[in-house]
Amino acid sequence: MNSKSTDLEKNLLTRLECPVCLEYMRPPIPLCANGHKICGICRPKVSGCPTCRGQFVNTRNLALEDVARHVMYPCKYRSYGCTEIFEHDKIVGHQATCLYSQQVCPVAKLAFGTCSWTGCYKDIKVHLQENHSEVCCEYVEDDVKFMYNLTDGMKLFCFILAYNEIFVSVFQEKDNVFYAVVLYVGPAENATKYKYRVEFVNEDDTEGVTVMHLTRSSVEDLLDIYTSGRCGKLHYDVVRCLANTMSRLKYKIEILKAGD
Repeated sequence: MNSKSTDLEKNLLTRLECPVCLEYMRPPIPLCANGHKICGICRPKVSGCPTCRGQFVNTRNLALEDVARHVMYPCKYRSYGCTEIFEHDKIVGHQATCLYSQQVCPVAKLAFGTCSWTGCYKDIKVHLQENHSEVCCEYVEDDVKFMYNLTDGMKLFCFILAYNEIFVSVFQEKDNVFYAVVLYVGPAENATKYKYRVEFVNEDDTEGVTVMHLTRSSVEDLLDIYTSGRCGKLHYDVVRCLANTMSRLKYKIEILKAGD
């Protein structure tokens, strides 16, 4: 939904403002002994009522909860540009995937390097292109690449821009196992909409090995992905045999929609 709240709804929303986080409360709405309200998220974080310092009791503001069920909630990222509004039971789902939600740079988030940038999800692509161009590339089908430093303990990554989305390939050697995974950078539920195929071949294209999996979400822990086996997982000797004498490994990544 993409419409504005009415003047009446705006007036009612002011009655729903939490005194702690200043966001609009959704049911259930707890009360203190003196009748002051607080949102259910902030309630466990405080020892007493932030308004009167009184004790909280096992009571809810049922009248205000009824009001909450009949107003449209604006997205909490409205100050960053989001104009969408939803019913109280749908607003959380929207905010989890809102393109205006504030994100840290994926280079820092994935522990690939340091970067102090924060901004909207929709601006991540431009940030990567302008500030991390050395580890960022546009997806080109059938593009042959080379891994130049195939060494023990290696961990290489590259952000790949495809289908107007952001992916990141990760190659890592750990405990004599070579892992290959492509992560989807965005709402976690969208990760299974894509799959990747990685083909490793020797220099004269006479031997090779291919792995194919659904992309994993960048919010997942890499070690958990490795343990689950839902990624390329090869004995390191297999990969080393494909590299040339200069430890240069030839490979190709394909990113496809899961239904293709």
